[in-house]
Amino acid sequence: MAEALENLPILTLLSALPSALRRGIQTHSLGREELTQADTLVSQTLLQIRAQLNLLSPIDKLPPEILAQCFEHVKSQFWNNRGNDLQIEYRTLRKHPIEVRPLMTITHVCKRWRDVALGTPTLWTNIDDDRPAHIEASLTHSGNAPISVHLTTKDFSRTALVLSTHGHRIKRLDLTVYPQACFVPPLLQFEAPLLECLTVCSEAKSPPPAEQFTTMLFRTRVVDKLRALALVGINSWLPGNQFPQLTHLHLSNISGRIILDDTMRHFKHLLLNTPALQYLFVSGLSRGAAVTSVTDTVRLPALRRLTCTQSTFLSAFRLFALLELPDDAMVRLDMMECLSATDSILPFQIPSRGLLSSLDNLELVSEGEDLHLIAEGPKSGLWIQADSVEDYWGLWLAQLDTMLPMPSIERLLVSVTDPEIIPRLLRQFPRLDRLSVYLDEEAFETSDEFQLVLRSLYSVLEEADPVVCPQLQEFDLQVYMVPPRGWHPQRS
Repeated sequence: MAEALENLPILTLLSALPSALRRGIQTHSLGREELTQADTLVSQTLLQIRAQLNLLSPIDKLPPEILAQCFEHVKSQFWNNRGNDLQIEYRTLRKHPIEVRPLMTITHVCKRWRDVALGTPTLWTNIDDDRPAHIEASLTHSGNAPISVHLTTKDFSRTALVLSTHGHRIKRLDLTVYPQACFVPPLLQFEAPLLECLTVCSEAKSPPPAEQFTTMLFRTRVVDKLRALALVGINSWLPGNQFPQLTHLHLSNISGRIILDDTMRHFKHLLLNTPALQYLFVSGLSRGAAVTSVTDTVRLPALRRLTCTQSTFLSAFRLFALLELPDDAMVRLDMMECLSATDSILPFQIPSRGLLSSLDNLELVSEGEDLHLIAEGPKSGLWIQADSVEDYWGLWLAQLDTMLPMPSIERLLVSVTDPEIIPRLLRQFPRLDRLSVYLDEEAFETSDEFQLVLRSLYSVLEEADPVVCPQLQEFDLQVYMVPPRGWHPQRS
């Protein structure tokens, strides 16, 4: 009988199942055990039928290597839409935990897809401890492939275990100090031969630990693969390693008693270990950072851009004075605050004279407490934006050539409300050949002050001994005046 059944067509056998099930139910000959066995057999048969159907699908004829490449494309498309690998705040601030739904969807399509996906280590190399089950599964499925990991200090012992066990294959590490403050360097005492990007961000609201400061990481003095380093809200340490390949350095909201007392000295030690640095971002320098006395400068021949933001005016310029930059660098000192008139006077020289000499186009706006300065050269640039508690900029601009000498300026656009600024400015730029002055009467408190600026401009250009701006070829004056009271333009 068994041989006869095996020879029957499959559709004949399957069509007989419903009637056989009904007979068993009507005669009460099917118990729980028999029904359970029947359910298992039917389920296994359905799996075999569906697997055979999948084999007949055109996409299932793709070799596993090609299928794995398709899965990699799904993953890469997702990551390309979310940001690049050097986007500092992407994963450190925990606003965007790693999304695993695309991979989970792939593994639930069919058995073959699941086997291919789980057997492709590079699909599981982006790991986030936001989900404990995900981190364990990803560490397993990623095999020995280089990984990108986001960890927090919430479970300190588990984080330490992951780093000590898998640190040798970590390519990018994002470490968030959360929810309690802790001393991070003990976690970073592992061999990191592949590490290219490290971000440490503190979101802790508890008091910082005891000050430790300069410390070695990764069991070696030279970390030769690291290209990007970001420290956000760190208040008790800076790395003392050498980073010969580091190109991106981000330091923001750095605080703590020791660093505030001697900020530039600690920055100097760190920057001396980054000879290949191209991009430097610093924010949150307080007034105390300008107190440091540093005699020697740090030469950064490869630096392309320096950005210092949300800092006091004097401390930002102290950082600028610490560095010797190439002639084609871009410098942006933005959102600075000048707290007093003495803070607007720089008691030190800016060593990047080649950079300053390369600038030939200057735009300067000073109106009340606001200062905007943009200077450009063929390949260089300087951006300064600052606010002051009171109007301190007249004194600063009067001594601009001693603090920021720009001897090659040929084009000047200026808009100021202080009548003493324009004469002092024009005497600083003997090579000036194009002058544009913009005056808005509404920016002045009285009409007399407005007229006084106009007269000072006329007087300085009229001077004959010596001639101010002897090479001036073009002069453009734009004046926006308030219409007299009761005046109405006539309509044609």
